[in-house]
Amino acid sequence: MMLFTPLCLLLGTSALAQAHGINAKRDGNCTQLPLGKGPVPSPDNSHEFLTSKELASQANNAPTPENYTESFKNLQASSSTDKYLGYITLDSYDTSRCASECNSRSDCQSINVFFERSPTRQVGPACVDPASTTFIKCALWGTVVTKSTAKNGGFQDHAFVVAIAGSNGYFNERAGKVDLYA
Repeated sequence: MMLFTPLCLLLGTSALAQAHGINAKRDGNCTQLPLGKGPVPSPDNSHEFLTSKELASQANNAPTPENYTESFKNLQASSSTDKYLGYITLDSYDTSRCASECNSRSDCQSINVFFERSPTRQVGPACVDPASTTFIKCALWGTVVTKSTAKNGGFQDHAFVVAIAGSNGYFNERAGKVDLYA
């Protein structure tokens, strides 16, 4: 089951815009947004994104970083839990690069690497379903991420669907002993 959590409700419109590097007021005027580095399935729609064999293959074939344990693989949702430490965007689906970011912080216990389908333009009444771009995100967590924390499946803004695919979670040795089935 895919859950849609409106990030704009959790973060506020200006925080969401800032997270994507936008300082202008979000008024849906079709202003160009930053582009991601991930593949955009064709045809360009959320169904093709969520069922993309290319995205699934990258997630399924990603190596578990050294000193990490895999907690989930190739889900259609990213983690949403306590102790969120932020994210970086990646140029490729690079679990080792993401782990390196986590390792550089004493408070980081887990990483979540995933593809996010995002609009290429500000969505609004004048721009209800723009073309998409795919971000590859590395989210850092100060707690353990598990399959049960992967509950952010995206959201819908007008006709545009922000979606998550190829979501992998890993925790490091700082997390201690973890029961993935609890």
